[in-house]
Amino acid sequence: MIAKLFVTFTLIVSLLFQGFAVLPGKHGRDVRLKALLIADIHADADPTRDRTNLMRRIFSAIGKTQNDADTLVMAGDLTNSGDLREYVNLFNCLNVYARIWDRVPEWGNHDSWHHSDDPDFSKAIRYFKAFCSWNRVKTDNVYYEKRVNGVPFLVLGVEASDFDDPYHSDKQLDWFREALNAAVAEEQPVFVVCHKPVEILGDSAARVEQVLSQAAANAEAPIIYVSGHDHAIGGNTFSQPHDRLVYLNLPSVLYTNDGGLGFVAEVTDHEVTLTGMNFLINEQLEGYEYHVTF
Repeated sequence: MIAKLFVTFTLIVSLLFQGFAVLPGKHGRDVRLKALLIADIHADADPTRDRTNLMRRIFSAIGKTQNDADTLVMAGDLTNSGDLREYVNLFNCLNVYARIWDRVPEWGNHDSWHHSDDPDFSKAIRYFKAFCSWNRVKTDNVYYEKRVNGVPFLVLGVEASDFDDPYHSDKQLDWFREALNAAVAEEQPVFVVCHKPVEILGDSAARVEQVLSQAAANAEAPIIYVSGHDHAIGGNTFSQPHDRLVYLNLPSVLYTNDGGLGFVAEVTDHEVTLTGMNFLINEQLEGYEYHVTF
């Protein structure tokens, strides 16, 4: 009972504090959008453990050095086991330390109670939707579209507890096809956010790849598919199977090297730049800067 009261109290305080989040600073005049891309946070339920301490340090560094970011994209595994206390802990850290007003959350296999001792998928969905609402994302589904500075973000989500085979319904995949084609027709970059890389989407893989490939064939600007899950950074971080289709597989922001790894995406009228960063020490990752012109 005391634990539940504590969680409720800290959430209320954080929601009130959120109103004081700083507005984005000014970035380059030609930059339409600056998005921070991170994945695999695996937030802990205990605000005193080392994992939370590292999360605080990373978000604090982001808040100090990336305050011109327009949005923070979180590509899945927000939590370690989909526990409500983990979401509250993450939300508190985002508000107090990162303080980037706009956020694009997506959930991964751990958020679907993959790591829970007593999986309950319906409860996992409720918790994720609650987290979305706290972050001012309105959605009735685990998938949704959001625009930041006019740039579309299409967010996919599993619809069954993801142990080995992430399930995406025909309804979601039909929505994805229609939303992606409509966004591509606007002749501007589109970000697709899905926790797992396409090749390990199980039964959904072929359909998602087909939707992406067909849309890319008609695109004037790039489609950036942003995933996580692998935790590592290396040879599979970036690939470009088509002039207008880019795969960016993010390292874990918490579990790679000493933590703090992610990417910055900057969009201008004719180019998308993807820059690997160690946010913890505010340094670019050598060899991880990609330019996609259009």
